[in-house]
Amino acid sequence: MQLHELHARRLEATVLLLEESVARCQRWLAEDTPGVLRVVRTDLDAERRNRLLDLLEAFRRDLTELVEQFRLQHRPVDLAQILNAEFSSAWVMLENCRPRRMKGYGIAFDPAVAAALDSAVDRLTARVDQLRALVAGESAQAPDAGSRS
Repeated sequence: MQLHELHARRLEATVLLLEESVARCQRWLAEDTPGVLRVVRTDLDAERRNRLLDLLEAFRRDLTELVEQFRLQHRPVDLAQILNAEFSSAWVMLENCRPRRMKGYGIAFDPAVAAALDSAVDRLTARVDQLRALVAGESAQAPDAGSRS
């Protein structure tokens, strides 16, 4: 079945979002490694986790069938473009964590805390700049010898 282009684009966007959601759920169910701040607690036993993984894979197959049924377009994306978009978003989020940008919360930063936070944001935005440079094919040397870039 062929959808009108506007309907197809909407459905394509939904499928892409659902595909990302399924991937996140699969990652959370399959991995026991915690994130930097997010620690996932679960009372799901191994059997239920495996059944959930199976159902998520079935959901992914159903999405594939939907794509085929309505002849949705596979739109190749440039990995460098995706990575640059992610890194740009990360950079903006980090910049918005600077003390001068958080003044709107009505609570003044202690000068020592503000300096430490600015320094941490500087390190993280520098790391983002390294990531961008590497995607662009430039040399991205690590600022500290003990880290991987």
